Amino acid sequence: MVWQPTPYTVPLLVAALASFSFAVYAVRNRSRGEIPLVRSFVGVTVSSGVWSLAYAAQLSATTLEATLLWNRLVWVGVAALTVAWPVFVFVYVDWTAWIRPRRIALLCLVPATAVGGIFVVGADPIFYTSPSLSDTNGFLVMEYLPTPALLGFMTYAYAVNLFTFAVLGYAALARDGVFRRQAALLLAAGVAPMTVGVIGIWGLIGPRFVDLTPVTFAATSGLLGWVVFRYRLLDLSPIARDAVFANLSDGIVVVDDAGRVVDLNRPARRLFPSAAIGCGVDEAFERAPAVTDLVSRDGTVDGAGSRGTPGADPDDDLRVTVDGGSDPRFLTVAAHSIAGGGSGAGVESEFESPPEFGSTSAAGGTVLLFRDVTERETLQRRYRALIEKSPNIIAVCGTDGLLRYVSPSIERLLGHSPAEIEGRPVIDLVHPDDRREAQRAFECAFETGEPQAIDHRIAHADGNWRQFDTRVERLFEDTEEVVITATDVTEIRRSEQRLQVLNRVLRHDLKNDTNVIGGYANLLRNHVDEEGDDYLDIIDRKVETLTHLSDQAREIDVALHRDGARAEIDLSELVTRLCESLESSFPRATVTVSTPGAAVVCADELLESAVRNVLENAVVHNDGDQPIVEVAVDPDGEGYRIAVADNGPGIPAVERSVFSEARETALEHASGLGLWLVHWIVTESGGELEIHTREPTGTLITMWLPTANGEAAKAREAVANGEAAADAEAASASSDPSPDPAP
Repeated sequence: MVWQPTPYTVPLLVAALASFSFAVYAVRNRSRGEIPLVRSFVGVTVSSGVWSLAYAAQLSATTLEATLLWNRLVWVGVAALTVAWPVFVFVYVDWTAWIRPRRIALLCLVPATAVGGIFVVGADPIFYTSPSLSDTNGFLVMEYLPTPALLGFMTYAYAVNLFTFAVLGYAALARDGVFRRQAALLLAAGVAPMTVGVIGIWGLIGPRFVDLTPVTFAATSGLLGWVVFRYRLLDLSPIARDAVFANLSDGIVVVDDAGRVVDLNRPARRLFPSAAIGCGVDEAFERAPAVTDLVSRDGTVDGAGSRGTPGADPDDDLRVTVDGGSDPRFLTVAAHSIAGGGSGAGVESEFESPPEFGSTSAAGGTVLLFRDVTERETLQRRYRALIEKSPNIIAVCGTDGLLRYVSPSIERLLGHSPAEIEGRPVIDLVHPDDRREAQRAFECAFETGEPQAIDHRIAHADGNWRQFDTRVERLFEDTEEVVITATDVTEIRRSEQRLQVLNRVLRHDLKNDTNVIGGYANLLRNHVDEEGDDYLDIIDRKVETLTHLSDQAREIDVALHRDGARAEIDLSELVTRLCESLESSFPRATVTVSTPGAAVVCADELLESAVRNVLENAVVHNDGDQPIVEVAVDPDGEGYRIAVADNGPGIPAVERSVFSEARETALEHASGLGLWLVHWIVTESGGELEIHTREPTGTLITMWLPTANGEAAKAREAVANGEAAADAEAASASSDPSPDPAP
């Protein structure tokens, strides 16, 4: 017989060789996978191999008789693949109802009828009318007119394929991890040949009468190989083995009935470095001989039975010690027998044929689940000492929201004895504004089992609020209790805030101004005439700025490092005196004062510095010809409010937000120290500071301060302490100083 070379001969032969190689590999490794999956996979690969090889011979034939002869074998491969592919997909997704004998027989009806008719009558005239050989691009190709039977068979085959593609697509979307990647690659391996074949039929690529479907197998065989070897399609647990089995935190080792290790995950490899697939249990568990005794050579569970289950209390499982020299590991071992040839009988409920692991098993054996409880063993020895001496508050709360245990440290940190706290609702001591968040965290800890972090305030016995970082997490997996670890960060937040703000000043404001002075001083060297006066003026202004900034920094340092002593201060006398001094220092300013006869408050001794800063800023930063400052002291609830209004340009919105949110960021920060000084002194006094913009121009700053015996004083003082802790975030330093001056 004379053969002709074609551009498609080599790709078809490559596709055939790859398909038959996959089939041989699956048969040789059939003991590692599930029988239905292996059989259907072999059916797909052999069918595609027959199709590719026969079509290569058909295209290489130079006579019509030989072409039609090889075409019969092509239809054998096509018909077989029309059955094998959907069966493989149904087995892969574990649709066992679709692979029953009756349904498979129904699936074979159309392909078997087509092949039978071709072998009895021939493809001509069943599928082809007037077949002939014609020259196409230098080689002979059979041309024909399709019959209704051919169109009907192609419609049936495409419909079956589209249904299987939908099944694989849904599986890829519904699952995670390796199963999604497996299904996606299988979908691509199925869609690509059909798509290319349809495009070829329409004549968009290649000769119209050349079927490019088997040619595409040469490319899709690479995808199939990736699924088989990279994602272990034919392994013992083919579908979600990596997603479920390999990623478990517990170690799992599967031992067959011959006493050999057939699979293990990464945690097991770390526990037993000598364990490897194919080695015996004696070698695998040489560091833990008790495990070898647990599993008998015939694959049954020895002694312990299947008494341990994942998630059970480790106290119910076999305990072994892995000899690690100076670092031994304590493990619990749960053994589960696997019945051979069945559906997993004899395995505990967690291993009874879940969809991810398939529905049958080719061989019996034992599944060993190792749980590392070294940490638990160690903690049990140290538990009481750590709890009793912990600098944090450690408590246990039940699902009813009541505290069942509180560590003795609560008396030192919050002034409450454990006896008076135990039995009370867990959120009783939480600040009212933080209770909703705290309640949600407790509920999430119970519902999800995930640790929850809370930043909230807790009441001290003296009425103040302390800032705490609290962690809530399940005590044990099988208990309805959470453990609460609360760390008092009040002083830490305050210290961080103070250090960071002062650090910001030193790193930016003072440093930048000093650089300016140095730059202009250098310019003076080139100006010895009258032009140098302008630069001298600049130097004078910067020196004055630095001096003022240093004075404020000194006041802040005093304010932040003193014990916060309180004194009774008459606001009427204080404000009047400071306003008179302001008029004397700034004659061009118009200052009006309105105060009651007396307005005694209990405030920080540095309150005078805060009020003076507000008054001076109202004039210094006023760019008008005649600054106007209106000051009033009025009673407000259980305290007095100082209101300072001016007609200046106003404080930029960015700087107002810094203090309303009590934090600074790299892009939003107060350019000076005056407002920070006022803010800290007022809050330390148990008061409130508010900044408003006036229309059309100007600023209104109000300071509320409590009276000496007012109940509001204590409440606002406690709130102020909590806010001071939250102000730690305010010290996030700016990378660039603001060009606009601020009070």
